[in-house]
Amino acid sequence: MKLIYIAYGNVSVFDSQVIALLNFFVESNKLDEIILILGIDYKTQPSKEKIKNLDKRIKVKFYKQYPQYLLIENLTINSIYKTLKEIESLDEYVIHVRNEVMAHYVYKALKSSINNSSRIIADVRGAGLEQLIEFSNKSKVTINLKRIQRKQVNKSLIKINHISVVSESLKNYVYQKIGNDIEVRVNSCLSNNNFKFDEIERRKTREKLNVNDDESLLLLSTGGDNAWQNTIETITSLTDKNYKILNLSRTEIHHKNVITKFVPYNEMFKYLCAADAAIIFRKKGVTNQVASPVKFSEYVCCGLPVITNDSVDLITHYITTNKCGSIVISLDFINESLLNELKSLDRKTISITGQKYFGIATIANQYVDFYRSVLNIQ
Repeated sequence: MKLIYIAYGNVSVFDSQVIALLNFFVESNKLDEIILILGIDYKTQPSKEKIKNLDKRIKVKFYKQYPQYLLIENLTINSIYKTLKEIESLDEYVIHVRNEVMAHYVYKALKSSINNSSRIIADVRGAGLEQLIEFSNKSKVTINLKRIQRKQVNKSLIKINHISVVSESLKNYVYQKIGNDIEVRVNSCLSNNNFKFDEIERRKTREKLNVNDDESLLLLSTGGDNAWQNTIETITSLTDKNYKILNLSRTEIHHKNVITKFVPYNEMFKYLCAADAAIIFRKKGVTNQVASPVKFSEYVCCGLPVITNDSVDLITHYITTNKCGSIVISLDFINESLLNELKSLDRKTISITGQKYFGIATIANQYVDFYRSVLNIQ
């Protein structure tokens, strides 16, 4: 079984979600051949830095990506078409496309070939239009153009038929937008194998951070300070209560109770093990409701209890079902009693359960089953 994986070049979780998945496919002999087709900004040249952690057995091709604007989308479509035409025996591959707009582009590039376009899987990662409406400052003209584009994207998704989503809520959202006569499977954001609870690393890292055994260390970890993540407001509220915060981010927070670290991906698990609870407190809206935050998958795989509001359906359901955190209506409800309760939970049990749901082997096998289904392989 052969795979072409097509990704937009500015995926913020490229290493943890794309490279990790493709490397796992190779290392576990899940697929016979993999080609990564990666977008590069039309103004730049391909760089090996982006793919330095990719297994060398994976072939890489590039296409020129332009801003995802309706009026110039043919520029990206034509670039994708030219790149795909370079691949021999294209009809032997399943084509996994990350991002529904990109899937629309790929479908348009292959629309003259029914066999090839029927092998596309559109990997929908969120409610893109709602994210713009809820959290961006785009003009009404831009939003209206995006609405028009979204209608065209949905038409392509119906014809593609094979759709992967990251949560049950996103599955329901897709059905609501484009109807039930399509195949939609849930494949949540994955957590790599090194994300597991390690008591020894917990002790070492707490000592390194100068955090005593009797202190509570609360963790926030983001790739940035996107509006829907509510990071600054959350940290401000917690530091006002004199809690010690571990801020795993590039964004420096200047406060005596905030430890800011931006650590390599392969060392992240140590800091998750060191913390006593993680905070995911997002703003209400469709964007977050249908999400599957990467960090949540990594938290629970490290056995880290999570304190959250009910903004993300996947998190609310998982915590309620597996008793591995707390759902509160306000940050004001975070107190010593709650933290002591969470610190008494069995972190190894949380970790094992997390890996069962979100571990890379689980998610990779789900994708492989989907690929086999698309190729009609029993």
